[in-house]
Amino acid sequence: MEEIEIWEGLLKWCFFQQNVINDPTKWSKDDIANIEKPLHRFIHLIRFYDIKPADFFYKVYCYKEILPQDLIHNLLEFHIVPNTKIKTNVASSRKPNLKFKLDSTLIESKHIPLFSSWIDKKGSSHYNTNKIPYEFKLLYRSDRDGFNATSFHRNCDSKGATIWIAKIKGTTQLIGGYNPLDWGGDCGWKGTTNSFLFHIMDEKNVSSAKVSYVNNNNARYAIYCNSDRGPHMGNFYCDGINHWIVYENSDVNLTYPNISIPASFTVENYEVFQVIKK
Repeated sequence: MEEIEIWEGLLKWCFFQQNVINDPTKWSKDDIANIEKPLHRFIHLIRFYDIKPADFFYKVYCYKEILPQDLIHNLLEFHIVPNTKIKTNVASSRKPNLKFKLDSTLIESKHIPLFSSWIDKKGSSHYNTNKIPYEFKLLYRSDRDGFNATSFHRNCDSKGATIWIAKIKGTTQLIGGYNPLDWGGDCGWKGTTNSFLFHIMDEKNVSSAKVSYVNNNNARYAIYCNSDRGPHMGNFYCDGINHWIVYENSDVNLTYPNISIPASFTVENYEVFQVIKK
């Protein structure tokens, strides 16, 4: 769970216990006193410093009347003043102490065990966060490097195995794929039995993910390399800009089993990572 979810769960419990509505603007002094008593028993268990700035502002700071004022002061300083260190004694983070720094605006560290497990075809058994066998090195980010096929190939060609992730504009959906070969060469189809596509319906919820491994009978259509296109796998490809398409072709339609990837959509941003065995 995200830390903000734990905080919201605690608030919900406190409001129910005291029969108080979740609207600080309508609380009386007695309401505040009644909420503070049970809430303060658990304040030290919340890892407030792990809560993202936007969530802090909209989902924590608005409850400043029932929180210790020194805590509010320290959290405001932490989020506003650059390079401010944590000043108080707080519980250690619930987040795993990963041995890598993920450079991404689309995915979080919790996605890495999932991707690594898919790469090694571990099924429902996922890697422990501290035993990831791969490094994920950012090669390309469309809004940074250029949203075109030339930029994609300049950054990603001949780099070996890669995984790409794209966010569908205006949604929480992530689409992606793993290429165990490379994107080098303007050579057309490349065959492999180890590639896959994936579809994550909710970027914040890894349990909403579906993976589609290449059909061994159609493995010769697993990867397509063309200098005018971005990632192209089976009958799914990027036309070089932010338009992505699933097209109809009787020879390649069954290359990857259907996981409800939309037939046509616009991408907000996409990233490509080099997958390096440790």
